Amino acid sequence: MTALPTLPAPDAPDILEKSNETMEWLRANIKVGYTTERGPAWWANAVTKAGQWEIPDGSHFEGPVPIEAVRELLDVQFVKGTVHVTYTDTDGNVQVSGDEKVQPVVNASTGKIFSFPKEGYKIHPYLETLHGFIQAIQYDQAVAVGSVGLLKEGGQAFLQAVLPETIEVEGYGYQPYMLAATSVDLSRATSYTTGALGAVCDNTVRNALKEALTALKIRHSRFSGVAVQAAREKLGLRLQAVGEEFGEMITELTKVDVSDKDFRLWLDEIQPRVKPDPESSTGGPRYTNAEAKRAEYTRLWKKDEKVAPWSGTAFGILQLDNTYRTWEGKVTGAGGRIEQNYRRLVRGDTAAADVDALATLAKVQKRTLTVV
Repeated sequence: MTALPTLPAPDAPDILEKSNETMEWLRANIKVGYTTERGPAWWANAVTKAGQWEIPDGSHFEGPVPIEAVRELLDVQFVKGTVHVTYTDTDGNVQVSGDEKVQPVVNASTGKIFSFPKEGYKIHPYLETLHGFIQAIQYDQAVAVGSVGLLKEGGQAFLQAVLPETIEVEGYGYQPYMLAATSVDLSRATSYTTGALGAVCDNTVRNALKEALTALKIRHSRFSGVAVQAAREKLGLRLQAVGEEFGEMITELTKVDVSDKDFRLWLDEIQPRVKPDPESSTGGPRYTNAEAKRAEYTRLWKKDEKVAPWSGTAFGILQLDNTYRTWEGKVTGAGGRIEQNYRRLVRGDTAAADVDALATLAKVQKRTLTVV
């Protein structure tokens, strides 16, 4: 075990939000632990359209996020309401109609409506579902809360439990984590997954790469309480085992050599070259965008500290593609990069993309990567 390194900022971090309200929400509703060893999250001191931000009180903690802070953040009361629609009938009279089978989920304190599920939908209370479950399944007393937060204006919630030290394999430091996530906006089932958080880059990698660990999803049905009680047996893995499995994957990937030719062929698959538009002095937007992406991939591969130490190996390819998506890729949807990275963490979007990156490498090398 090694001490946690300082949390880095990415090269030219993209933290300018499209919406100041989104930045305000995230900074008030995301809590981060272990700042004594790692420092504050890189986005804590940010420059936005509203000016310079400073670290909000109660958002960062020297050790793990205190249970009291977890309880306070996740203690959101949701209730089911009723639906009534006002309309004008064919005779021009105003009428009111209701549907008892549609039961909207409402924040009891603010009145905000998050979804309109039908009867049978079971609300999974954030505090009970996330904090209570994590407490119930821990085998190792050293495991603690690394981060916790609310997303989508409170429609989603997550809690990330971590080992408080960094494991290092092949020069790569990482923290095994267990992520619990749920929602009331119908965006996702309640899920519990495992993975690793890269210390040098804050990249998130799912252990699904090896399919060695389990991921449990619990639907919001009336019988889901039974599933929660049985979930400990279904998950059944120590975070230490998560770290060991991830370390084995790193070791195997660093044994797969990637030549300069392999890299160029891989890049041609990931971002094919585009013929310049003869009518444009710059070659046109498709051409310039493609060339810019290829140039950035190449820069990361050769020079970036988050990737270059492992260039020439399959693990370097994994780091390259993951790092590009995390820090350099296009920001889509509401908000900005911070919110997008958290959404990807909660949804587990990176798992499939990581596998695709390695599968593409296997394709250009004409062999099967057994670690996938």
